[in-house]
Amino acid sequence: THLNETQVLRFLAQFTLLFVSARALADVMRRLGQATVIGELLAGIILGSSVLGHLSPAVYHFIFPGDPGSDHLIEALAWIGVIMLLLYTGLETDVGILHGVGRTAAIVSSLGILIPWMSGFLLGWEMPASYLVSPQSRLLFALFIAVAMSISAVPVIAKILMDMDLMRRDLGMLILGAGILDDTIGWIMLAVVAGLATHGAIDLRSLGSIVIAIVAFMSFCYFIGGKLVVRIMRWVDDRVLAEHAGMSAMVRIAMVCAIVTQAIGIHAVFGAFIAGVMIGRSARLRKSDRTELEVVTVGVFAPVFFAYSGLKVDVLALHGWTILAIFLGVAILGKLLGCSGGALLAGRSWRESLAVAVGMNARGGMGIIVALLGLSLGVLTQEMYAIIIVTAIVTSLLTPPLLGFLLSGVEQRPDETERLEREKILARLPFAKEGAKLLVLAGGGPHAQLAAHLAGVLGNHPDASITIFQATVGENDVAAKDRFDAQFETLKSIATLTGARNVYQRTGSADTIAEAIVKESARDYDAIFAGASQAEGDFAIGGEVLHDLVQNALTPVIITRNVGAPLPLRRILAPTTGASFSRLATTIGVLYAHATKAAITAIHVQENQLIFFRHLPGRRQVRNEDLQILDEIQQLAAQFELKVDTQVAAGNRPENTVLAMAERGHFDLLLIGVMPRPTEQRLYFGPRVEHMLRNARCAIAVVISPAIVTRP
Repeated sequence: THLNETQVLRFLAQFTLLFVSARALADVMRRLGQATVIGELLAGIILGSSVLGHLSPAVYHFIFPGDPGSDHLIEALAWIGVIMLLLYTGLETDVGILHGVGRTAAIVSSLGILIPWMSGFLLGWEMPASYLVSPQSRLLFALFIAVAMSISAVPVIAKILMDMDLMRRDLGMLILGAGILDDTIGWIMLAVVAGLATHGAIDLRSLGSIVIAIVAFMSFCYFIGGKLVVRIMRWVDDRVLAEHAGMSAMVRIAMVCAIVTQAIGIHAVFGAFIAGVMIGRSARLRKSDRTELEVVTVGVFAPVFFAYSGLKVDVLALHGWTILAIFLGVAILGKLLGCSGGALLAGRSWRESLAVAVGMNARGGMGIIVALLGLSLGVLTQEMYAIIIVTAIVTSLLTPPLLGFLLSGVEQRPDETERLEREKILARLPFAKEGAKLLVLAGGGPHAQLAAHLAGVLGNHPDASITIFQATVGENDVAAKDRFDAQFETLKSIATLTGARNVYQRTGSADTIAEAIVKESARDYDAIFAGASQAEGDFAIGGEVLHDLVQNALTPVIITRNVGAPLPLRRILAPTTGASFSRLATTIGVLYAHATKAAITAIHVQENQLIFFRHLPGRRQVRNEDLQILDEIQQLAAQFELKVDTQVAAGNRPENTVLAMAERGHFDLLLIGVMPRPTEQRLYFGPRVEHMLRNARCAIAVVISPAIVTRP
């Protein structure tokens, strides 16, 4: 039968009430420095039988009358929220973080799971029969309690570490790494227990079938699924033109995995989590896609799910507080003993070990998901469900202040300081070669060919892609299409000679050529490459089309002028001023030199008017600044095991000094970093850059920082 109008109205009212109250109390918790999940959960508890149902039963039954139609709708929406939340959790599960802390995190996680699991199992085995759904299901109940005691809440842990600016600290990475292992192992154990609950009995046959199903699913995901997901995400990023394509692809992948795991008897949430882990490994996971998923999940679905979970809590069902206190004590002490013991065994100080244990104690949203799963599978009674929910709330409330106190006295180690500095340097890269998405504007001359060569070198990673784009106006011209096909084949062959594997052809049309290019450039490219154009009457590197592109680009634009130098280029000169746009050009040079084994020289030129007053106190400061500028370049190159020849020169006109060095050193390529300046019809970067463009005898690449700084 169809839903009637009353049921639809009631569902909309329930959703609105849960959503509005959840977000309101989440804001209150955030202002108090607590996790928002606590406020969202409390919203459901207040609207449920514990508070509203007790204070005003008539109002409660009017809003939540127990009608199967509307109740099942809100329940289904809540479970969609669980799947979205587990997808997001898996996405945030950075397995790469384990590379640096793997051994220590494994020790901490092993004891952090073993001791809580054993204590939880014993507690479940000795629990009074009144807390069990059925006396015959005690073993299944004990296993479920053991798993509930073992898990941690990675999202809560990560949020606390981010708020305290500890995410990249050694100790923060250890806590997060151990939490990731905890959650991964915990979800596998939960999948086993959920499968046993679905089968309704515990025997070797059912246990064996569940273990085989889990091993088969995870083996497929590890050996085939992960690679398939990476290819899907790259294909979507390159080929799909619809808006929000990346986020939609993530949800589709998660739903497919959820369907598979639900079908084989290990619950949909496990599939969604594994899907998130696989997607998180894709180099084509865009920040904008991740942000969109976070907005939809954390902003809408998760609050409704947590409020719905709170709605199911009946605090009045608790028969005294003794069992709750025992359960809470075992949950906290089990994690404290296990995790701190593991950290001490790994060589951490007692303060650091205790901080790790406190951080791992937060159950947060994961504890709530486990509780609702147990209730829906018929493993938990209402009273045990309420106890696990209260435990999740209390542990999440205690973690931030205790962790802040313990970490306040932990100092950075020398190797940690060095690593953080290295990460700071690498963060300046305009894009990573792994998964780079580059755009090359089609052209038939040598300038476009040099642009294709540079893009090919910087985009030759297996997960990178290069799109060669032709803009058109009006109806299709057969002759123009044939010409573009020929240009594409030429540019593609140049790019593939550098090792680029994924080179695509695309055309786009608009009212003007410039408009078509600007429209295409907005598709989340990491960099745009174009050959120089010739303006009438006076030389310029770009005319009206490139002018409009540069003024609207959200990413770096590299415009090349070729003089016929053999490829690959062997000697690169990069003048630098220390400004961000100048560093960008030098960085492009370092990436190219690393890939082609070319020699690169970075030069910083002082005007003579500063050197003239060499005996003044300020001279020392200027010299130190020069050295600092070049030292930053050396540090960046060192990350790629590349040596950069750095020089400081002086001259009345720095542009002439650079040109003289380019001529004297027989350089093949001059890299110039610039910021766009507003002009009417053509690109203009100031008289010095203009002078170098007119007089340089080698190839030139002008690296233009985005005029629009903000990027999704």
